Amino acid sequence: MPIITLTSDWGLKDHYAGSVKGAIYRLLPEAKVVDISHEVPPFDLNQAAFIIRNSYVNFPEGTIHIIGMRSEASIETPHTLVIHEGQYFLGADNGIFSLIFDDAPETIYELDVMQDSDYFTFPSRDVFVKVACHIAEGKPLEELGRLKTGLLRKMSFNPVQHVLKQI
Repeated sequence: MPIITLTSDWGLKDHYAGSVKGAIYRLLPEAKVVDISHEVPPFDLNQAAFIIRNSYVNFPEGTIHIIGMRSEASIETPHTLVIHEGQYFLGADNGIFSLIFDDAPETIYELDVMQDSDYFTFPSRDVFVKVACHIAEGKPLEELGRLKTGLLRKMSFNPVQHVLKQI
């Protein structure tokens, strides 16, 4: 059974992480769920990308990563499945994928998955869990949405050191 990881800015004092885990176990009781972090500063895509970028490489192929960062879908930021180096990444296409990967992913799907609740501000539980369980059960990915050719690009700032020479 594949591993499903969770990375978010939800914190640990509320019900969010527990709700997502409960939804996973309800659909897939034998799942292995790993919390990467829920202490990402709110809405900080750069920090979340740094954490995921430095942790996903330690997981086996087939691991499914749910990214709960600014995950509400819109026309500009659709829910997206990215397949990269044999692993699956679920999140909103809000620029985070371009911050995680140096190379273009092998495959990208724009998700077309209806949620089961009216709680439209919690897609990690209501959409991404369904998609993660679909993937873990080995069902066809084509049922989840349509192929995309690109992702929203964001660039993180890199430190630069300037040296002044005195003449």
